[in-house]
Amino acid sequence: MDNRLIWLLLVKIFGPGNVRIWDLSANFDNVREFYASLKAHEISAVTEKEYDAVDKFSQDDAQKIVDYCNEKEISICCYDSDEYPKSLAYIANPPAVLFSYGDIRLIDNVNIIAFVGTRMPCEYSIYTARVLSSELIKCNITLASGFATGIDQIANTVSLNNNVPTVAVCGTALGHDYPENTLDLKRKIAENGVVISELIPGSKPISNAFKLRNRILVGISKGVIFIEASMQSHGLDNYIHATAQGKPVFVLPPRDITDKRFFGQRYLIRNGCIPIFNAQDVVGLLSYDNFESFSYTNQFGDFSLPVDDSSFFSKEKENKTNKKSAKDHAHSEDSGTGSDEEKSKPEIDYGQLNETESAVCKVLEKGRTLADNICTQTGIDISTVLSTLTLLELEGIVNSLPGNQFELAD
Repeated sequence: MDNRLIWLLLVKIFGPGNVRIWDLSANFDNVREFYASLKAHEISAVTEKEYDAVDKFSQDDAQKIVDYCNEKEISICCYDSDEYPKSLAYIANPPAVLFSYGDIRLIDNVNIIAFVGTRMPCEYSIYTARVLSSELIKCNITLASGFATGIDQIANTVSLNNNVPTVAVCGTALGHDYPENTLDLKRKIAENGVVISELIPGSKPISNAFKLRNRILVGISKGVIFIEASMQSHGLDNYIHATAQGKPVFVLPPRDITDKRFFGQRYLIRNGCIPIFNAQDVVGLLSYDNFESFSYTNQFGDFSLPVDDSSFFSKEKENKTNKKSAKDHAHSEDSGTGSDEEKSKPEIDYGQLNETESAVCKVLEKGRTLADNICTQTGIDISTVLSTLTLLELEGIVNSLPGNQFELAD
């Protein structure tokens, strides 16, 4: 059985976006060894329900997915595929398999900014989203969205109208007409861009699919822009992922600070996110190795970066040429995020910490890192990690650093 069929079976067994795939495979050198041990019922941590699923699904079930995708012209990209997006390979819970319309290799070859906002935007937000989208496109930025109605699709349609690539990350399986009457739009995006989903084509929607989608949308992006959000907005989940992954979050200032429709934006700005007024505010604060690829001077005239901007956001260098194995993924998440300098480890009284606080501090003993990497190494969910880091910072045990990194206090 080839690796592609194995990856598809793992998604059938555990479900899309299930971190159990990575937790259980951490001690195996490759996916074939992991699946062989699953089939032999040799992994003690696997539950009875999970083993029932292992026994239920066979190679024929995986082949049916391949045949269906071939028929519907849907591409399959597995974690160990050469074309798998490098930007996703190192997040805490990468999708094991991605399904796509269009060329998924686009993701690694462009500068992507994610657009996030309400499904029912006001006129102010619609107008500003269109203007900002057009400006960003002229700056050689590719726009991505979660492909919901409203703000998301404005970013995609403005891109299409300007004949430039755009990216849509769907919370439903490809081929499923959601939002309603958007199948043609997906096909248009795929002609020059890409539409992706981690849900198996032909499968039914799942309850947490849109939250799972958000980690992928943020993962492929250099930053996130919030256009309109209330405090009840599910889109705020993107802020959590961006913070964990060390990505900048930009916010359109509210039209009315007393209007509840904009309370999510108030919250984000209060918590240190960056208010923006045009594309220059976005491009001017993106400090990445490929900054010169942004064509900002033609649109706005010359301007320079702040003196210390190069250290403001974390650089996501991908110095490795080969993909990590399942074992590597679980044990080397903090590669490239810490300082090269050897530091003496601060002494911590673990007797005064609870189990979660101790687990977080033990990861930080290895050096500064992102919250997302702490999730990977501890298995603790991102919300708990972030709240724990906040408490530890208040206690003077942890320091927060530029680029959303954290380290133990001296």
